[in-house]
Amino acid sequence: MGKHTIFVTLALTFTWIILMEQISWPNVAIGMFISMLCMHFMGKFLHFEEIRNVNFYQLATYPLWLIGRIYTDALFMIKMILTNSKWGITTHKLELENEALRNILADSITLTPGSVFLEREGEDITLLCIGDAMMHGYPTAEDGLKSIQKMLIKSQTPMKEA
Repeated sequence: MGKHTIFVTLALTFTWIILMEQISWPNVAIGMFISMLCMHFMGKFLHFEEIRNVNFYQLATYPLWLIGRIYTDALFMIKMILTNSKWGITTHKLELENEALRNILADSITLTPGSVFLEREGEDITLLCIGDAMMHGYPTAEDGLKSIQKMLIKSQTPMKEA
C-alpha cells in the first residue's frame, strides 16, 4: 500500500463521512471499507491509461488558481463590455501532450470569461474570443490560454515507454 492508496482511501472516507453527516467509529470503519472496495473494483475494471502521466500533487492547487483567474478575467470582460470590443475565432497549437490535461484545459478555457472552447483537433484548439478592437488579434485570450497551459504543464510527467 503506497502513499497514493492511503491518500485516496482517506479522501474517499472523508467524503463518506461528509455525506453521512456523522462522525462515529462505525461510520469511519464502514467508510474505509467502502473506500477500499471502490478502489479495488476501479483498479480491476477501469484502466485509466490517459491519466497515468499526470502528477495530481502538482495539480492540487490548480482549482484555487483557476478561481482567481476567473475573477481576473471577469474584470476584463466588464471592461470589454463597457468599451470598444470585437469578437472572433482563433486557433492555437497546444504544448500539452497528455489527453486528460488537454480536456482540463478546454474546460478551463470555457470557465474563464472572454473565451469559449469550440473545437480541438490533435494539438490545435479553436476558441471564440473577445478582445479590444484597437489591438490586432486576441492577445488577452492568448495570454489566458498560455497561463492555463503553463499551470497544467507542471503536472504533466514524461511519457513512459511500454
